[in-house]
Amino acid sequence: MQARGRRVPGLPAGGGRPAGQQDAMSARFHIVGCAVAAQPDPQAMEEFVEWAGRFGARMLSQDDGKAVFVQFDAAGAQLILHGCRTAAARRQPPLRFGFASGVKEAGAADGEPRVGERGLRQACDLAAAARPGQVLISSQLASLLQLAELEPHERLLSTRVVLPDGRPASAYLVQPRRAPLAADRPPA
Repeated sequence: MQARGRRVPGLPAGGGRPAGQQDAMSARFHIVGCAVAAQPDPQAMEEFVEWAGRFGARMLSQDDGKAVFVQFDAAGAQLILHGCRTAAARRQPPLRFGFASGVKEAGAADGEPRVGERGLRQACDLAAAARPGQVLISSQLASLLQLAELEPHERLLSTRVVLPDGRPASAYLVQPRRAPLAADRPPA
């Protein structure tokens, strides 16, 4: 006897996800970021930029006090986590970071993709609004990280910030990683 199954409209004949739909583990993001130093610090910026490049980020602009970068098709949030590690470093003066979701656009003169202006502006505004040692993430990017359950999704704290032009905005602060409590550790 052959089992008869009903075909669900919109799903492939063999079941599974519709074509073009990804699961959370294979989600891709376009992450735009900005790092700002309270005072020009060429060494700190150069170290961050070098590491960001290792994670696949492309520098859009850089000087001794600010770096703006984008990572197209990021499989995770390693670039954000690196920003968190850099911001938490005890180096003085600490850097500030802002991250936002970007839109990948075609049409750059060299044929390379470019990032939309909205994501760039958001990342730069959030970095400017952050206090030294803080990492702020746009609400849209935070939602994407939470849906995909990507670290640092469990450490995001909703907050209100004042942008450089005086406008209030919603954002998410990435809370520092905390060491596990003694009661949470397995017995020795």
